[in-house]
Amino acid sequence: MPGLDSSRDINMGYSKLASRLQDYLNSINLKELTSGYSKIVELKLYEKQGLSNAIYLLKVEADDGFTGELILRVYPGNGKKAFKEFKILSILHVKNVPVPKVYGFDKSGEVLGKPFMIMEKVQHSPIADDYAFIDAAAKSLVGIHSITPSEIGDVLKIKKGYPTGDLKEVKALMIISMLTTLKNPMVFADLFNHARKLEDSRVEARLRLIHGDYGFDNIVYSSDKAYVIDWESAEIAEPTFDVAYTFNFLNFDDKISGRTGQKLSEAFLDSYERYGGSIINFQFYRRLAALKLLAMLEAVSQPGLIALIAREFRRRTKAKDAKRFLKTFKEHLRSILNSEG
Repeated sequence: MPGLDSSRDINMGYSKLASRLQDYLNSINLKELTSGYSKIVELKLYEKQGLSNAIYLLKVEADDGFTGELILRVYPGNGKKAFKEFKILSILHVKNVPVPKVYGFDKSGEVLGKPFMIMEKVQHSPIADDYAFIDAAAKSLVGIHSITPSEIGDVLKIKKGYPTGDLKEVKALMIISMLTTLKNPMVFADLFNHARKLEDSRVEARLRLIHGDYGFDNIVYSSDKAYVIDWESAEIAEPTFDVAYTFNFLNFDDKISGRTGQKLSEAFLDSYERYGGSIINFQFYRRLAALKLLAMLEAVSQPGLIALIAREFRRRTKAKDAKRFLKTFKEHLRSILNSEG
């Protein structure tokens, strides 16, 4: 049976897939939402897409009067990525960390032809106070970092020799990019050298669950809480990496906004520590976060083999304003790598 086609919207009213998905919805426990018979009235591609999975907005009606929206995530492969996200969301939900509630999970691919998960669509609240949003994001991150490797189990493997292993991965990516680029290989050679310099550092690493991509497009602010989504990059690593990764984005926003008074980046660090988080070797992890992100951005944006694979990224950065923003942001990341201290 073919899986969902992520390249177009699907008229679920007349699709066999709709019938199977509808039967599945009525076979799982949706009692928190409705006790009636559920009917799918719309399924379309969501405006925000994952880099390796398709995301759909699922509108449902029930004969008891319930109407609502759910999120359907469809995963490639054998279900490992789907199970990883399902496991993480389940653990965090029990720990009262704000994440979408999972209503259904199919690893087998028997229903839609591919593994999928059906989850709550968190309703976004307008952000009236940037500092309140930053505070909520820091609180959620502390909750994430409270999860130990033993609580996650085998769904996330502990990397040997962290963070050296991350730097080896960056160097490997840069070598591939140098060999396959159609433009300037020196861009990748420079990042390779930065990775070698960081390898000489001797730093601590307390292994906990980290998000790995804690940018604010992966946070939904709702009712004063920061709900965390998109766990594709989650791993067992040093919590300071997440903190530094977010700080780099906020520091960039502080600069381009010309913000006076307390910076958002400083407020984020203050809130993270106030809620019980601790930070170690901050400058090292700030450079590591900048290096990993910049290496990936260059690999997928420079003309070459890897850029051909990253179609979704190229689609997002096609407009002139997006290209201009990306250029400025990459310059910011390079300034972090070249900074003293």
